[in-house]
Amino acid sequence: MDPAKYAELFLAESREHLTTLNQQLLAWEADPEATEPVGTLFRAVHTIKGMAATMGYTVVATTAHRVENLLDLLRERREAVSAETLELLFRAADVLEEAVEHAVEGEGPAIDPSEVLADLDQIAARLQQPKRRRSQPRISTPDLPAPMLGGREVRVRLRSDAPFKGARALLVLVRMESLGKVLAVQPAPAALEVEGFDGNLMFRLESEATDDVIVAEARAAGDVELVTVDAAAEVEARKESGGTGVKGRYLRVDLRRFDSLVNLVGELVTARSRLAELAAERADPELENVSLKITHLSSALQSEIIQVRMTPVWHVFDRFPRLVRDVARRLEKRVAFHVEGKEIELDRAILDEISDPLVHLLRNAIDHGIESLEEREAAGKRPEGRIVLSAARESSSVVLRVADDGGGIDRERALADAKELGLVEEDVEEANDDLLVRLLSHPGYTTAEEVSDLSGRGVGLDIVATQLQSLGGSLDIQTEKGKGTTFVLRLPPTVAILPALLTSVGEERFVLPLTHVEETVDLATTAATEMNGSEAIVLRDRVVPLVDLRTMIGADGNVPEHSPVIILRVGGRRCGLVVDHLMGQREIVIKAFDAPSGTLPIFSGATILGDGQPVLILDAARLV
Repeated sequence: MDPAKYAELFLAESREHLTTLNQQLLAWEADPEATEPVGTLFRAVHTIKGMAATMGYTVVATTAHRVENLLDLLRERREAVSAETLELLFRAADVLEEAVEHAVEGEGPAIDPSEVLADLDQIAARLQQPKRRRSQPRISTPDLPAPMLGGREVRVRLRSDAPFKGARALLVLVRMESLGKVLAVQPAPAALEVEGFDGNLMFRLESEATDDVIVAEARAAGDVELVTVDAAAEVEARKESGGTGVKGRYLRVDLRRFDSLVNLVGELVTARSRLAELAAERADPELENVSLKITHLSSALQSEIIQVRMTPVWHVFDRFPRLVRDVARRLEKRVAFHVEGKEIELDRAILDEISDPLVHLLRNAIDHGIESLEEREAAGKRPEGRIVLSAARESSSVVLRVADDGGGIDRERALADAKELGLVEEDVEEANDDLLVRLLSHPGYTTAEEVSDLSGRGVGLDIVATQLQSLGGSLDIQTEKGKGTTFVLRLPPTVAILPALLTSVGEERFVLPLTHVEETVDLATTAATEMNGSEAIVLRDRVVPLVDLRTMIGADGNVPEHSPVIILRVGGRRCGLVVDHLMGQREIVIKAFDAPSGTLPIFSGATILGDGQPVLILDAARLV
């Protein structure tokens, strides 16, 4: 077997098992007397060991084997796990993660796990009893004849070209355990690790699940070619799911292929728009019918591609409980971390990019937000701080929030520091939420009294704001001294293809993503007023400040009699953008945009319209 061929598959599956490892360690730490986590931990480590041994990754396999030995002893003792042992298992998980990444990438010096291995062996020796009697494994092969056993006979055949056959067969057994009791496994679980395992597995299952559910669950392990239950119903993996009761089929695909598909669909959308324009110009019924057909087909294809890229946020959120736990312990703070809305979906490209900004915000929440135990006690708060990471859908945006119940931000002090640094005018009297966002995201500005190795250098929120802007999102802050702080990140669900409003000012055209467009009104028919010395309008008893795009860009030409106003809303902020004309809605594909020196900071990218002309994309967050 060529290891390089399956390296990425090994990396992807190992990361999933390492995530499970960290989650179960956190659950075990919360309830040291629980017995369920150790079984799941054992299976995750055992699977990593089997895959690493097949790939020839010796350091990973050796480390996993020693962790597995310790977990086996802990599983048999069935007693509360000590804090010392848990801390060692967390360290071992970190070494495993580092070893997996190094094994695949092969960069940098080799990982030396000797210190952790020695500690694992030491605790294992301490737990080892002189005449230890091994308990029966949960997956067992009894000496009773198969016909005398209960349940149904299940046969599984893996694909002949499947990598990690032994590990894949173990995954099948693990999934079967979630349905009921597994008996009479052939070959025995230990034999699955042998290199000569041919991919044929048989066992009996005591379960109330239907045959279809058993088939679907076995098949979900991946690379399953054939499943039979009681030899009565044969289901082939290549057969269409209709009529089989199988709920879905899954396939691992390199994300770069999806990125390529999105780019191609983007080009198709641009060509579709041009075709529609030509059909309208020539008034040819046959051409119009073809254009309409292509529009429907490309829209369906576009929708499917975007849905394929949509990923639940738990794929990223599940990494953070371990991060919060480690940072809190390092700072000697007690923090309860809660995650909400894990099922909300985002474009995979956005999800990958938003991971680092969330890490910055979580670290800041623990370091700067949550007070020390003494300060919380003096303030009459419970010793344990609370941090909530949540995701929710609001209108056409996805909103992520990082909230803490810490000390909040001292607005007066923040304003004084900003004046001292020359970041705001001396006549500014209040640091409102908008001003705080601008201050905190300014490079080098920080509210920290001292710099630590975690934060305090004034770059974290600058990175967050910059990253959000590149994704077409926005950052808001809500804070109250003594009560806590909430950072609000608003993002489009996808950055692949966005609906947008095409406008013009003078001879220039611009597009504005509909994510932040609330409505449009006519300036001539709306009551005018002033707000802080600037023009504004009264819209349903609310004063909305105006931003004149013509004045901002210095456009020439005659001002139209009836100027439309686009009402923009970003978080709790609103403004009216005055333009010359509204030219309808378009679907746009965002292109990379390197702004020339001196360009106004109100553009977030560029796109190409159906006529082949490039157009700049306005950044609503910068305009509001």
